[in-house]
Amino acid sequence: MREKKKATETILTEQVMLTFTNHYGTLYGGRLLELMDKAAFIATSRFAGADTVTASSESVDFHRPIRFGDIVELSAKVIFTGRTSMVVRIHAYGEDRLKHQKTLATTGYFNMVAVDENGRPKDVPELLTETEEEKREWETGKRIKELSKERLIRKEKGQ
Repeated sequence: MREKKKATETILTEQVMLTFTNHYGTLYGGRLLELMDKAAFIATSRFAGADTVTASSESVDFHRPIRFGDIVELSAKVIFTGRTSMVVRIHAYGEDRLKHQKTLATTGYFNMVAVDENGRPKDVPELLTETEEEKREWETGKRIKELSKERLIRKEKGQ
């Protein structure tokens, strides 16, 4: 039987520099996805006690732009576990560097897989959910995982 483990929140903070921005003076979406992937790796590798790799990014929604000079804060948390995979939820907030007002800018979900030293999938602990919010997020993660599997099956069949 797998061990049960509670997920903790991982926080990653970065300042938006000029080289990270587009001609509108806002953070490139690709740069934000890179930061989200990094936060997903840290959250899942801590949870699994192993290296993890990205299997897919799911449902990334950009709500508000993050501007040059702002602080971007990413909050990542494992919300669902399978046998070797995990779904991690990432919220990215933009914070005005002078007023320190934080607003939700982006939400995304990443499917990550734990791997051993040979790069083969490795079992992860079972996620312990206690609060109603954790149980709701677990259901969200479960549905995301199911949709991801359905998409892979369609792709394999050439659909």
